[in-house]
Amino acid sequence: MAVLVHLNGIPASGKSTVALAWVERHAASLPVAFDIDVLRAMIGGWRDALRPAGIAAREMAMAAMRAHLRSGRDVIVPQYARSAAFVDELAALAVDTGAVFVECALHADPAEADRRFTARAASGPGVHGDLGGDLMVDLVVDLEAFLTTRRHLARVGGPGQGTGTVLDQVDTAVAAARQQR
Repeated sequence: MAVLVHLNGIPASGKSTVALAWVERHAASLPVAFDIDVLRAMIGGWRDALRPAGIAAREMAMAAMRAHLRSGRDVIVPQYARSAAFVDELAALAVDTGAVFVECALHADPAEADRRFTARAASGPGVHGDLGGDLMVDLVVDLEAFLTTRRHLARVGGPGQGTGTVLDQVDTAVAAARQQR
């Protein structure tokens, strides 16, 4: 049975790194990590139309995820979300395709994420937009407020935990969700 994992977390928390490591760990079953920010960066003019380009990228990703899940393959989506709309859309996609939905949130230190975000932005053109003037600590507060509303959330990661430990935690959440079905 296919699984759709949403890996939430603040920008520069390591979501994409974890997602790519997770698909490599399970490579034999051909899972995919759909990084919507990467897809958005492939849209011409995305920096000048961040929100419309993000919506277009999300629509394309949903269509591709639908096809991959219907083929019986797993999907992980490393995407910061601080409102229910996108997460609920992912959950509905899982239901529509007969997949199991797993919602995870990656813990990150705001100061470390801010350092990574600044370094990433300074390294030249990339796939990420700016924070729109938000401070990383504000994003953490907003995300935590949202996460408290989520009933079936697995929190993964933590201070000093390496990627292998986080992957084990994601796998545990996936196994638990599959057993509940």
